[in-house]
Amino acid sequence: MIAQPASDSDFIIVAQDVEKWYDNNFHVLQGVNLSVKKQEVVVIMGPSGSGKSTFIRTFNALEPYQKGTIIIDGIKLSHDLKNIDTIRREVGMVFQQFNLFPHLTVLDNVMLAPIWVRHWKKQKAEEVAMQLLEKVGILEQARKYPGQLSGGQQQRVAIARALAMQPKIMLFDEPTSALDPEMVREVLDTMRTLANSGMTMVCVTHEVGFAREVADRVVFMDGGKVVEVASPNEFFNNPQEERTQKFLSQIL
Repeated sequence: MIAQPASDSDFIIVAQDVEKWYDNNFHVLQGVNLSVKKQEVVVIMGPSGSGKSTFIRTFNALEPYQKGTIIIDGIKLSHDLKNIDTIRREVGMVFQQFNLFPHLTVLDNVMLAPIWVRHWKKQKAEEVAMQLLEKVGILEQARKYPGQLSGGQQQRVAIARALAMQPKIMLFDEPTSALDPEMVREVLDTMRTLANSGMTMVCVTHEVGFAREVADRVVFMDGGKVVEVASPNEFFNNPQEERTQKFLSQIL
């Protein structure tokens, strides 16, 4: 039986020929293409300055792009603020830094966006927030303030906060890079659980073990371009491009 090619409706993220410049002289994204299926987990790897973080930040208009097309769940990302707001409600993001409000409790941090953006009643927001804090393994920290938590715990709060908006897509921009080594595992375990639940995820990370275990595909970027895309097994064991081989020789 011949496999049928994927149709556009199978993809929740479609980026075509995306171009971006900084200050009109630094060409940070150079014709980047990537399509992500619903419930797919894609890991993007590459050296510092390769454009990978900038690329995923274009998916929710945190970074504007000058040329190309980005479509998120059927909505074309443009300068239309209404479209941007709609897309941002469906796309959660977790950054290197936790960006929690220090004067609010963990619970209040998670409840804030659903109340203000989704216009949920406080009772519903609290119920969902408590469920999510339990899901990420820190329910007992709900009444504490961020400063009372470890870095790993704070990052799990940030994940719960992003999930509270009930997004269709989760973006992770090197979520473990600011953590002490012993805190990395608890965050990756939370991300594994999320991936296993069927969440569509695009993750910029250098965590090879996570990529091997969880990713459906690994994307390698360098110099603002996609150099290679492959399954984890092919990517790590049989990379085709010389630049990919050199990169992996330095991190494996």
